Amino acid sequence: MVTYNKHFGHRRKSATSYGSISETRIPENSLEELENIHGADEDEDIKLSDIPNLWIVEAALFTNVFLSGFDGTVTASTYQTIGNEFNHMNISSWITAAYLITSTSFQPLYGSFSDALGRRNCLFFANTSFTIGCLACGLSPNIVVLSFMRALTGIGGGGLITLSTIVNSDMIPSSKRGIFQAFQNLLLGLGAICGASFGGSIASSIGWRWCFFVQVPICITSSLIMSSYVPNQKEYEDREIGFLFHPKKILKDIDITGSVFIIIGLTLQLLYLSLGSSKVGVSWTSPSVLPILFASGIILVLFVYNEAKTSARAIIPLELVRSSFSFVVLTISILVGFASYAYLFTLPLFFQIVLGDSTAKAGLRLTIPSLFTPVGGLITGICMSRYNCLQILLYAGVFLMALGNFLFLFIEKDSPNWLVGLFLIPANLGQGITFPATLFTFIFAFPKSRQATATSTLYLFRSIGSVWGVAMSTGVIQLYFGKSLRSNLKGLLDEDKINELVTKITSNSSYIGKLHGELKDIVIDCFDTSTKKAHLLSTILSLLALAFCVIKEFLKKPKIEQEETYCER
Repeated sequence: MVTYNKHFGHRRKSATSYGSISETRIPENSLEELENIHGADEDEDIKLSDIPNLWIVEAALFTNVFLSGFDGTVTASTYQTIGNEFNHMNISSWITAAYLITSTSFQPLYGSFSDALGRRNCLFFANTSFTIGCLACGLSPNIVVLSFMRALTGIGGGGLITLSTIVNSDMIPSSKRGIFQAFQNLLLGLGAICGASFGGSIASSIGWRWCFFVQVPICITSSLIMSSYVPNQKEYEDREIGFLFHPKKILKDIDITGSVFIIIGLTLQLLYLSLGSSKVGVSWTSPSVLPILFASGIILVLFVYNEAKTSARAIIPLELVRSSFSFVVLTISILVGFASYAYLFTLPLFFQIVLGDSTAKAGLRLTIPSLFTPVGGLITGICMSRYNCLQILLYAGVFLMALGNFLFLFIEKDSPNWLVGLFLIPANLGQGITFPATLFTFIFAFPKSRQATATSTLYLFRSIGSVWGVAMSTGVIQLYFGKSLRSNLKGLLDEDKINELVTKITSNSSYIGKLHGELKDIVIDCFDTSTKKAHLLSTILSLLALAFCVIKEFLKKPKIEQEETYCER
């Protein structure tokens, strides 16, 4: 178990993330203090007041979590505006997906990098990448550059929540970790609320670029705090294996090849989904796009092979995923990641096109329902701290997500505002419960020495689901919208006019506002139907996740004999 002196400077003899043992030195005069603070019993109650600089560190970590939530929803509420400005609404999903791909790929690397190079160093790198990326996004001249800059932002963003969770796992005893995770979820939800609520208002008043600019000073402040106070726990002493003096020794432990494989594989998947749904006369079964899917499959197979054979720290250690229990929990994470992001990114578009909301109103409409996401996280943290009910929380969270997606199917153009808001609450509440519940279900199955890697692995699978959720929900909407529009306009317009109309609308949704009469009504009805197709898919996948929750109860947890595993709380 990792222990720290009052300056977090050195560690005692401890198990690394992979079970190896490294000798470190500690000052003799602090040994007694270390034993008192982090004694041999991991579950022993530790006074928070005895943890050095705790609240300063938490301020920096929670700022990162807030930014992660804000950045996620601010693009959800503005990507239509951005896509319309650049006349590329049909590929606007790349603004979010590019971020998710790099974030997904780098998330697990932060676990390994932070073990070898230190938590503080990796946090500073993550914040710097995120800051530069946000600044560059605000200055982007076109949607291609913007998508690349979002990818850069994602490199840093992948570490914001992951490293915050890892650092808290180092510092906070398991008996108190639930409430800290609850507060982290609360701030993540608060950031999401602010992004959804104010993103549209910012875009409408001073321009969407300021949605990225406003994040820069906040991230800089967080970086300054972390550079001074976050504990830089490492596997090895700087003097023994410093990166500047032994770069090859460090880099050989990092799974660079695996990272490249997963980035290329997920990018090809996104390209396949985008091309198969955005081009007239092209579908996901078209010979022109199927090779991209096959190439993606081959790359991901190579990724799995690399994870099995690599001598580096694998992005996904197979010992953490080979058991049936791990497979099922990670599958649940993929499914809920899909459902949550599909839900989040289709709602603003539905509000603006079907309900006729402005960008600002669409964001504000999400405010009250979004409040229930942090409420769900808070409920989870409190229940975990006081009751042995993690399984019940997981069931409840996934069920509420399924219910929320199902209720969306009954929202109509003339539905009163209070009913729309009421129907949106279950999915938001369910997400707030499900995300921490799946996280702790997974990491509590492993010893503390594997917790950093287990956390990164869980986030990786959830993020893969998020990438698929954004890409596939957007693809389903565009695909069914085109088919439905052609079917309903056959008697009104010739085929060329229909194709032209579909191209114009999918490139710039504001073109719908220029239509009149029956034609406009048909277009809106077609978009309404196609959006609900996407939510029907999310409902089915949420129910599938619920079925996997049941299956999980009949499976044994993985056996890894490095330390005693946490009891399920």
